[in-house]
Amino acid sequence: MTDWVTRSFKLIRNLPGRISSKWPWPLRKVRKANISNEEREVFERYGEAVIAMQVSGSFDQNVEHAREWLSERTRSRQRRETFTLSLEIAVVLLILGEILLAFWQEHLQSRNFKEQQQILTNLQTSSAATAKSLTSLQSATESMNATLQMQLDALKKSEAQAERSAKAGEANASVAALSLHISERAYVDVDAGVISAPRAGEKLGFRAYFRNVGRTPALDVVTRVRSGIDPASDTAEQARSIAFGSNVAIPYTSKGTVSEGGTVQTTWQSAAPLSQAELDGLTTHETRFYVFADVTYKDEFNRSHQTNFCAFLDLATNTLLRCSSLNDAK
Repeated sequence: MTDWVTRSFKLIRNLPGRISSKWPWPLRKVRKANISNEEREVFERYGEAVIAMQVSGSFDQNVEHAREWLSERTRSRQRRETFTLSLEIAVVLLILGEILLAFWQEHLQSRNFKEQQQILTNLQTSSAATAKSLTSLQSATESMNATLQMQLDALKKSEAQAERSAKAGEANASVAALSLHISERAYVDVDAGVISAPRAGEKLGFRAYFRNVGRTPALDVVTRVRSGIDPASDTAEQARSIAFGSNVAIPYTSKGTVSEGGTVQTTWQSAAPLSQAELDGLTTHETRFYVFADVTYKDEFNRSHQTNFCAFLDLATNTLLRCSSLNDAK
């Protein structure tokens, strides 16, 4: 922005000095020679070169033809110079317009930013009161439904209107309850990582994280983790079915609670040490080492939820890459 302004002011400041003495009036003030009008007309008609040749005595062409040609060249040159000047003036005006638009846009952005900051402050202040009022709104709506039901018996003549009011009250209650549940429920996210490097003859170590990013505690939390090697031709769904098969014991069945904003984690190792053949299969991508984790829990509204995690080991970076499926929340 500063470079544009500097260049534009320099261009405007130097514009008078750039005006050539050949440019048309009124862009220049011509210093007139002290000659008669008849002499001036003849000199301007022939031009400097021809007059110079005539003075030297070497001009012997047809005078009328030379006069017409010089007049045509003079008009063409003046027209080009006028057009060039118009273009430079237009460029200067465009640059000034762009500068003004940039200043105006910056002013609008600054004003919009201040307004947005004020709106966000007001929303933050009112959100706490809204969350508390939703709970009381649910009970108030239920009370309103009971009142509307009593009015139905007393206002038989306006039965249709009362019925519409009752349906509207039920809809409001449903919307309020749904909004309260969405804004206040617990949300448990699952992630996992590798904590040891794969080596032949050693077990692989993993750690899973279960984070509650909701606004209320997650209750009756049950976490499960599994890992194992499967052929690369198997899908993630087939690998998960084998990992959580009925013949495999589930080591973690205790129920717990994860507070809002809290995190629990668990570590485990592969069922057996990696053999050299298994390590070679992972290197050639003939097999995959899958890691699965899931968590089931209830929110404070006694609704059940489940979050699933699926990833496979990238041997080159020793990190877990998420599967294209089986990473979802219910």
